[in-house]
Amino acid sequence: MDSKISADPLLGAPGIFYPEGKGNIRQLPFKALLIEAEFYIGQAFVTYRFQYKNTTKKNISAMFALPTEGSVAHFQAVFQDGRMVDTAIVANDDFESLKKSSKKGDESLGRLAEPIPDLFRAPIQNIKKGDTIDVTVQVLEELEFQPDLRYHLNLRTRFPPGIQDGAISIQFRIHTGIPRPITYFSNTHRIQPVQNVIQTAPPGQESSHFLSLTSLTVDPTNLDFSYAMPSENVQAAVLQQDGNPYSWDTRGSFMLFVTPPNISAPPFPRDVIFLVDRSGSMTGEPFQKAVDALATAFSTLHPQADNFSLVMYDHEFRTSMANGGQLVQASSQNIQNAIAYMRANQPRGGTDIESPLLWSLNLLRRASQERKDRVSIKAVVLITDGCVTDERLIAQKVEKMMQDPFSRYTRIHTIGLGPYCNHQFLKMLSLYGRGFNENIINMQTEGMVQKRTLRLMNKISNPVLSNITLGMSGLTSCELYPFPIPDLFKGAPLVIAGKYSGMFPTSLNLEGWYPNGQRFTQTIYTTKTNTIPVDKVFAKARIDDLTAKYWLTQDPNLKEQIVQTSVQQSIPSAYTTVVAYETTVKEHEEEKKKEEKEEKEKKKGKKPSVGKAAAIGALAVGGVVAIGAGVYLLGGSGAINATANGLSSAGQAVGGVFANVGENVFGAMGDCCGGSCGGLFQSTTTLCESMSPVCGSMGDICKCCDYTPCASCGEICTTMWSGCCEPLGAAVGPGLTTCFGSCCEQLGSVSECVNSLCQVLKNCDLNSCDIGSIGDILGNCNLDSCGDVCQALCQVIGGLGGIKL
Repeated sequence: MDSKISADPLLGAPGIFYPEGKGNIRQLPFKALLIEAEFYIGQAFVTYRFQYKNTTKKNISAMFALPTEGSVAHFQAVFQDGRMVDTAIVANDDFESLKKSSKKGDESLGRLAEPIPDLFRAPIQNIKKGDTIDVTVQVLEELEFQPDLRYHLNLRTRFPPGIQDGAISIQFRIHTGIPRPITYFSNTHRIQPVQNVIQTAPPGQESSHFLSLTSLTVDPTNLDFSYAMPSENVQAAVLQQDGNPYSWDTRGSFMLFVTPPNISAPPFPRDVIFLVDRSGSMTGEPFQKAVDALATAFSTLHPQADNFSLVMYDHEFRTSMANGGQLVQASSQNIQNAIAYMRANQPRGGTDIESPLLWSLNLLRRASQERKDRVSIKAVVLITDGCVTDERLIAQKVEKMMQDPFSRYTRIHTIGLGPYCNHQFLKMLSLYGRGFNENIINMQTEGMVQKRTLRLMNKISNPVLSNITLGMSGLTSCELYPFPIPDLFKGAPLVIAGKYSGMFPTSLNLEGWYPNGQRFTQTIYTTKTNTIPVDKVFAKARIDDLTAKYWLTQDPNLKEQIVQTSVQQSIPSAYTTVVAYETTVKEHEEEKKKEEKEEKEKKKGKKPSVGKAAAIGALAVGGVVAIGAGVYLLGGSGAINATANGLSSAGQAVGGVFANVGENVFGAMGDCCGGSCGGLFQSTTTLCESMSPVCGSMGDICKCCDYTPCASCGEICTTMWSGCCEPLGAAVGPGLTTCFGSCCEQLGSVSECVNSLCQVLKNCDLNSCDIGSIGDILGNCNLDSCGDVCQALCQVIGGLGGIKL
């Protein structure tokens, strides 16, 4: 029978959940479960195949939920009566054409539909009493590379009591692509080799391995599995596939894997500058999480080998440097002093990341010049919630600085805190700095900040090869992801992927430098693979890199590549939407036959008759529901939009406030934390377009987020409008010093919103107001200098106070 669930039911294990009674959530039992995983070096495509039965005494509408940090590539549910729910990824522009058939979520699902990070969900409506339903979901999981050089996978399969009503079968296939022995381990399941699928070498040297796993316990448990390809030397392999002449991108593909040696080595000296954001947007949880991250990072330093410095920045930084910003030995006393110094310097003011970042890079560059006797890896570790201005200009300056010969051994690593960080900016900084980037979206998860910080610091603990180059001949063009090529560390294998035109060489030349200054060179022979789908395996990494580069350059060709790769390879992106639509098995099979026919037509040079969005529109007999956008990075569309131009963490609280105002008051302002000008007023296109060139990024328009802890309401809004509407700022500022006085009596439901907003700002008291005084304030403003900006603003707030232009 079905089972009643307690707190946080959706985060335990995948399943079908439905509401019952007042706030209760129940879960359907499954009759059978098959878990299949295809491992490709550092990634795994995991497929879950459930069979459920509605054992309740009524028809139900439910939600399938799968907790994962991976990217869901496909979901499908097939009903006993021939209906089915399927998913597809379509371009955001194409989704507009599907909105006519779109459906709102089932309101009866209640909190099952509330947004939760790292949780994929798809609605399943009208499951009839007694019917069976088959659910298939495929997830791309990134494998964690552990310090002992094992690739690790953990799946949440600890189902609550009463949910597992049938057998669980688990089958893994590990594809190395080249003849290489592997070792595997699990402390939760018994592993049994089934067969060597492809015999390309003597026993123990197979390129593919087929394993069956069974639980070691009677009760359900999470699945923990790892494997390794041990070697005492640097090992490299190149896998290549020809291009498809009928694809949108006809170029060939290749992947280079470089794995570190499985040998112990003494810690290599490091000089690390920790840059910690202490601007006003870091107030509260973000700053505490930054302290946690810093303490974790400090714990990985070696007292005898490493030096460090702590620099905290807001709108200034020179007065917030421990030990005057100089590098000191990583002794326990110096570390304790640094943590105490950070706790004593609480968040305040605005955000100037450019000055401390460039200062730090210069300091490390000078250290390379002045201390040529100290051979060390030099790094900047940046910790921020990402409310920054002039991000593109900063990224370009960093790129130029990193080309300095004395900066060739300096690396930039970034840690982004929260869902409203500009992760594309941090990605580009780490890309130009040949470093690593950790985006910690869900800070609320216990231990997540420490875990991800530790992962980054372990990666950079022992360098193996630096300043790596790849020699290839015979190609007419080649794109590498990532580029510049990062270093090889013992804590992180190196994976380079690319698209090429021309004749791919039979061998490549890999060069780099050992930490002791000796040169490394290795010839790598190309393996043409038919077992590893190269395009699909590196699609996510390619999308991540292209998204960051598109953010920087705004090149429409890059955006087109992102969309096409996302749609073709079924990997979510920022510019595509995951849609669920209801159809029938019969219609679905007919559409598959039509697609196969069109594939043949393409080979004859004929143009396809319809696009993917049009096909979905034709299939969707039960309507279309958008269930995700950009989940590959942030776990939700709102977070992706916020990332586009940067919004402070404080904006998250403000967004929650506005979400309750209602569309009848501010239109789509519930998504006010969706990005910069565009995201703040999604429904007010005129305002957004006119404010964009004036206000720049969200760091400019929302100075109130940065200055909240140290300024009165009047100062906040005067600052916010300075440079945009100075007369307005001067008039509004004094009025807001007492938070409108008695200005909002007739504001109705908006009053609750503003009251909540003022709780965020901490300085405000809006218990009574009269909206008319806003009109008096704005009516006396000289808005001529603002032009279209203030014209559009006044159109938005309309008759709130009789604004005169």
